[in-house]
Amino acid sequence: MKKLISSTRLKAKSPRGAFYHLFFLELTDGYIVREESGTGEKVLHTEAWYRESREETLKLYNRILKEKTNPGRRSPRKYQIISELSPLGLS
Repeated sequence: MKKLISSTRLKAKSPRGAFYHLFFLELTDGYIVREESGTGEKVLHTEAWYRESREETLKLYNRILKEKTNPGRRSPRKYQIISELSPLGLS
């Protein structure tokens, strides 16, 4: 069973409307950070990382968000947070 802990949707100012959606999910035996990215409304890439501890998972989730929203990043895509959902809250 999966339980959503948090999700964040990012969008870039790009001609094709690049987006990045990050999920923090709890499983019965650990946690997953999952990402979906693409253009417009089309998901072109998905990836997931499993961690056993909530703390490690939260650290990874926050690191990815920091990298994607860093205005000084090398990539021409500069992402901004457009929505956040934390039904259970992050501690």
